[in-house]
Amino acid sequence: MNEMPVATWGDRSSLALFLDIDGTLVPIAPTPAEVRPSPDLPRLLTHAATDLGNALAIVSGREITSIDQVTQNAVPYAAGSHGAEFRLGFGQPILRPGPQPDIAGLGSEVLALMSDWPGILVEPKRAGLAVHYRKAPHLGQQVWSELATMLARREQAGLSLLKGDHVVEVRSPAHNKGEAVRRIMKEPAFQGRRPVFIGDDVTDEDAFVVVQEMSGTAVIVGERRPTLATHQLSSVAAVLDLLGRI
Repeated sequence: MNEMPVATWGDRSSLALFLDIDGTLVPIAPTPAEVRPSPDLPRLLTHAATDLGNALAIVSGREITSIDQVTQNAVPYAAGSHGAEFRLGFGQPILRPGPQPDIAGLGSEVLALMSDWPGILVEPKRAGLAVHYRKAPHLGQQVWSELATMLARREQAGLSLLKGDHVVEVRSPAHNKGEAVRRIMKEPAFQGRRPVFIGDDVTDEDAFVVVQEMSGTAVIVGERRPTLATHQLSSVAAVLDLLGRI
């Protein structure tokens, strides 16, 4: 697999850049709240957005409010919660298209069961919830099993489980990063451009498929394999270096 040099990007006016956050723009932390972005990140993203004619988007499992906190509002387009919500340009409202799943009861049940498990963080979201077990990796299978049992017992329609990097997410199966890329590529700033998606997580694989369907490039960060990506960057530092050379 080849590294992703800037020289291969071609004319910047023909590119659209999509980025994950955790493990891509910021190092993985024990919990989402503990990430420590590089002080240079907002400047690098602002530079990239300008150079790409605002054809720059974050596509993340984080909610958009969290995306904006990490990036300091430097990115014009964002898809949060794996595409359950969108912001389509600077200053635009957050959109949550389609019916939103009712997870209040399930969220309460998960919190009641797992909130005191050592090393487990339950993160409620508007369109789902995430259970992080990075501080207790030995509990990962138990987290998955308990959540699967809860969904089956409640006959919770319209929800499924997604396993990421030391996290299990409860979300609508209609929401994934590939469909989020499809939606954003319909925006005027992105139309006619070749998409590049850079991400590290298994949840980015849906986006890797879509960008390659659009004659774009899928770039994995780090050593996770197998992957459908065709190019790689070694680390978060390599991603930031690439952004600085756009």
